[in-house]
Amino acid sequence: MLFLSVNPNTLVEEPMTMAVDVSSSISRYTDGGPVGVGCVVQTGDVSCDSAYDSVDRLLQKFEMALREKSIAPVRRELQLRLLKLSSLELKDNESLSTLESNFSDDNDQLSYEEEDVLEFTEIFDMFEQQAPEGIKANFTKIIESKKIPIRRSRDTQNKKTFFVYAENKIMMKICNNLSPHDVFQMYDILRESKAVERDNFIKNILSQPVDPNALHEIPGLKDVAFYYLILALMRNHMLNRLYTHKLVFLFDQLKQMKVTKKETTQHIERALASLDRYPIASRPPGLCIIFIMVRDRDGAQKDLQRVRELFEKFYAFDVFVKKDPTSEDIKNIVSKLKAARNKFYDSLVVWFMGHGDKTNLKVSNGHIHRRLDLIEPFTQIEWFHKKPKLFFIQACAVKNKKKRLSSTTSPDMRGLPAATDSLGWKAKAGDQWTQKYDEHTDLCTVNTFADTLISYATMWYQSAARNEEGSLYVDTLVDQLRLYGNKESIENVLRRVHYNVNTVSLLSDDGQWKQAPYFESSLQKEFIFPKTDTNEKVNTN
Repeated sequence: MLFLSVNPNTLVEEPMTMAVDVSSSISRYTDGGPVGVGCVVQTGDVSCDSAYDSVDRLLQKFEMALREKSIAPVRRELQLRLLKLSSLELKDNESLSTLESNFSDDNDQLSYEEEDVLEFTEIFDMFEQQAPEGIKANFTKIIESKKIPIRRSRDTQNKKTFFVYAENKIMMKICNNLSPHDVFQMYDILRESKAVERDNFIKNILSQPVDPNALHEIPGLKDVAFYYLILALMRNHMLNRLYTHKLVFLFDQLKQMKVTKKETTQHIERALASLDRYPIASRPPGLCIIFIMVRDRDGAQKDLQRVRELFEKFYAFDVFVKKDPTSEDIKNIVSKLKAARNKFYDSLVVWFMGHGDKTNLKVSNGHIHRRLDLIEPFTQIEWFHKKPKLFFIQACAVKNKKKRLSSTTSPDMRGLPAATDSLGWKAKAGDQWTQKYDEHTDLCTVNTFADTLISYATMWYQSAARNEEGSLYVDTLVDQLRLYGNKESIENVLRRVHYNVNTVSLLSDDGQWKQAPYFESSLQKEFIFPKTDTNEKVNTN
């Protein structure tokens, strides 16, 4: 529970002081030990030392638990956190919001305590436990005051579960599949590795006593040992949702040890596969924004219907549609996305469907620059740094006005997919590169254009096919995403799109021609759309 509540992006929490008793609360550990049951906290114990932020305090409790070979310090910390959140006094506010209202409301932010309330409410639900009444009441107030749409406007029964950060959920899933011996071996690998022998921070981690027998015998201690290692790496900026190569190194070594001993490695292989992908573990998995020019574009409504159905029903994204947008509409939507209520999305998908040329896209009040006015503003939103951002542009990329084809609309660019495999304690690279750049590596910041993929309906200076039935590019892309989007990387899916589009012979006033879609990518990990109940059923039929 406590690890799931950690905010990996902001590791400092404003301390609060309370003086109230608490009777009980419940958590679970994967190897059977209840945490928080029947623990009574005395009034004098309920205070947060201002010298420590919440993560440092949790690390301290993990260290204490490992030293004492007892879960009691962690259980008490959980009690303190729940007491604090139950005691928060929040103002009542107006009515429950819908997704659409988020793009016209004030840019409200979330305090650390408010975010904790949202996270713990979901965590209790994950463990099929009832949250304390105080936390539930505060949850409702926050949802209403911050305009967070917890229900889909079109599906009131599909509740959102995206307040707990996806990377924490992934780590919990990995931990659930590890044995106590696996976790102990991870510490052993660190002790024996020459790659970390000069790392003082790792030496400090290894100074904590990890007793293999205690990990087996004491319920919950295995989890504490694993989460302590993960949280310590995160706290010291050596691990985050994007850069996971240090953890991959440990699992790769662990797998080799198991292969040598002829032990099963399936759970390690699953862990490695999950670390090679962007963490997508919430519902909804992301936000899909559709800008579409409907006026004077035959088939536009059919394109919209296909795209909306795919993302809203098949992949369970939140979908926001803006028909015939102006340049100001796009700016306003980017501005509203900067509100903290949008920080929980794991991915962003933006569609633009309309007329265009090599540089510009046509909107209701004129033209916008493809990159400067559409793509770049979305990539600069803080909440989507280190998260995948996909852009699909159905618009022509002609140099000048050309004869209108029996179909029209499309894009441009050059592109190379960029997937990163990290196999060593340091990012995999040759010795010469490592010697030259290793001292300058930084895992905290990223270029705002990183983790972005842009798919265009057509190459530079060319047109894109569209008629009253819709667009060739959109039709093909929706078809391939439905068939392969949750099985293969987005780059592989787009190659399938390119292949299929190129097989279609098109006819215009100038004769037969073919369309060539294109994409460019700065993705650093593999992006695969998540499986949902809906697309699982479709793919098994």
